[in-house]
Amino acid sequence: MARATTMFNEPESAPQGVKKFYLLDYFLILLQSCLVSDNPEVIFLKFKTLKEKERLGESKYKKLVIDEGEDLSAKQVARYKYTLQQVISESVACGLIIDKNGFINITKKGKKCLVLAEKDKRSFYNYLLKILEKRYSAFYHLVKLCYRQNQSKNGLLIFPIYSPRKLGFDKKEMKTNGHLMKYSNHLRKTLENDINNFLGLTISLKNPENELIAKLIDDNLLSSERSGDIFDSKQYNSIISRFRKFWLNYFLKNIYQYPFSFTTFNIWVERGKQLGVIHTTEFYPNFDGRLVYPTSIIVENNKNSDLVKSYDYGNGEFLYIHKPKWSNNKNKFIEALHNGYHDLKNSKRSNFIRISDLREKVCYKLKLPSFKFNEFLQETYNESLKGETKIQISLEADRLPQETNAMYLKREPVIINKQQKNIIAIDYKK
Repeated sequence: MARATTMFNEPESAPQGVKKFYLLDYFLILLQSCLVSDNPEVIFLKFKTLKEKERLGESKYKKLVIDEGEDLSAKQVARYKYTLQQVISESVACGLIIDKNGFINITKKGKKCLVLAEKDKRSFYNYLLKILEKRYSAFYHLVKLCYRQNQSKNGLLIFPIYSPRKLGFDKKEMKTNGHLMKYSNHLRKTLENDINNFLGLTISLKNPENELIAKLIDDNLLSSERSGDIFDSKQYNSIISRFRKFWLNYFLKNIYQYPFSFTTFNIWVERGKQLGVIHTTEFYPNFDGRLVYPTSIIVENNKNSDLVKSYDYGNGEFLYIHKPKWSNNKNKFIEALHNGYHDLKNSKRSNFIRISDLREKVCYKLKLPSFKFNEFLQETYNESLKGETKIQISLEADRLPQETNAMYLKREPVIINKQQKNIIAIDYKK
């Protein structure tokens, strides 16, 4: 059944109804588990196996390792079952399964998801986008909000995050109220500069800063007496976390006017990245914090063949995702790739740089979904091997030590010809 519309003929948005999981592959492994049995206990065992096989974490990140041969603790089992229930609940709401009298069965819509996933994962994602947007209309309002808040920079939203160390404050030397007040003052001014530089707005954050300090005093984390008073060093991390959460929420609620919670925002942004609707990164080179921007538009008419119609809202408007064709964008991509590489290489001592850093630069420049970058890089590399491009590309699988020791995969790998590559060097042919 079609969703109701408002008096402005806009789809009614209900993004807060989403369950608390980010990775869309959870829908798929639930459906695959339901093929085995309609019994919830059997489904759970299969779900657990597939979850580990696909390295699906509890957060928005995938795991780097599989805990093979280890028995799960009671706490881990409870967490797995909680995740399963969340996925079941939303899958029922989206019409992918039926949960009746304690037994779970796949619907026709769910079976179609499985058929498409068997064909290729992107076809499954494209169909899932239609299912999610019909139920929640979350992307309709999120994409429009981005463009409304920063039209001059194509919908860019910034969420700066500055640790004391980043602003020149050493943790070992921060012992008094005065030190924290100086950090707060420096942080406020830095945020004001970012707002001006990235959003084109001149805003004083003095009042919200005072509000934050007052809350910290009320919670006995800071003293209202003298700047020389020593605060409890055991509360340092808690205090800095409060600064971070306060300003992130302030940007979302007060600057961007997003009406729902930060959790809801995060879930839809991360899902949108997988679907190609939104791009988000916490690792953009030389920016401290998070960037969010649309890789799609919502319009009535479109003549750009690089924008692919992906959803019909039934009110004359359509969601178009930027999925350019290689044949039409080869030269533009190679130029952006080469320029981005040299921008990053200039600050390094090696000819090799992280591909993930280069991907962020190129995706932002061309407003590409990350999966299109991966596809285009493979095309570029293969043509380079054949001598059909003006550049030479070297790709390697090496990773930095901190990346090999990580527990979670915080940056999507680039798979080139079925092999994971992590660093790249580019040069013009002689």
